[in-house]
Amino acid sequence: MVVAGGDYVHFVVEYGGKIEKCRVTETALLNRERLSKKYAGHAQLIAIFVRHRAEIECLALAKLQREGHSDRSVVVTTEDLNP
Repeated sequence: MVVAGGDYVHFVVEYGGKIEKCRVTETALLNRERLSKKYAGHAQLIAIFVRHRAEIECLALAKLQREGHSDRSVVVTTEDLNP
């Protein structure tokens, strides 16, 4: 499941036998593709997410391993995706 809403693309990963809610910021996705916000709608953000899904999910899992479960969901930011 992938949903764009607000300033995030929301997705889930399996961690520790549970489904964990995660999200990646719109800014991180746009910076990855070197795009301006004015050219990006929800469909384009999801397409960018899909292109980089494996990497984004690995980053989310790494954050879960470091920080554990979060009731507010794990957030993949520009600093994570575009070091």
